[in-house]
Amino acid sequence: MNLAEIGSKVQVKRLQAGLLQEHVAKFAGLSRVTINQLENGTLKDLGYSKLNAVLDVLGLDITMLQSTGMKSALTVAARSVSTSYKDVLTPEVLADILRSGQAPARFHPHLMAFLDETPLPVVAKAVAEAATPDIPSKKIMKHLHQWAMEWKASRAVW
Repeated sequence: MNLAEIGSKVQVKRLQAGLLQEHVAKFAGLSRVTINQLENGTLKDLGYSKLNAVLDVLGLDITMLQSTGMKSALTVAARSVSTSYKDVLTPEVLADILRSGQAPARFHPHLMAFLDETPLPVVAKAVAEAATPDIPSKKIMKHLHQWAMEWKASRAVW
C-alpha cells in the first residue's frame, strides 16, 4: 500500500469519526497542511513515526485494520478519569457533558484529567462516539477547547 492509498483510508476514517483535518493534525503533532496532503495523495514522504501518530489518533494501525482493543472510548475515558475521585463520571454523563458544553463543578477535575491525561486516540474516539447529527464532533471539540482555555489545561494540543 502506498502513501496515497493510506491517505485515502485516513480521510475516510477521519470523516467517519467526525473530525476535522485540524483536529487530527493537532493530536498527531503535525500541520493541517500535512494531513491535507496525505489525504489528497500529494504528500511525497511522511516517515514511520509521523504516519503512525496519524493512524494512532484515528484508531488504526499500519495494516489499516481498526484496532479491536477498545470498544467504547467513552467507557474507557469515564472509568480512567473517575479513578481518584469520590464522584463517578459515567460514560452517559460524560457524553452528555461533551455534547452540551455544560460541565457541573463536581466533574471539573474529571474533565481536566480528560483534557490533560487521557490518551489522544481515546479522546478522539470518545468525541466521535458522543457526537450526534445535531451535535457534531466539531462542536464537541469547541467545548473541549473552551474548557482547556478556561481551566488552563497543560496539554498543548488545545
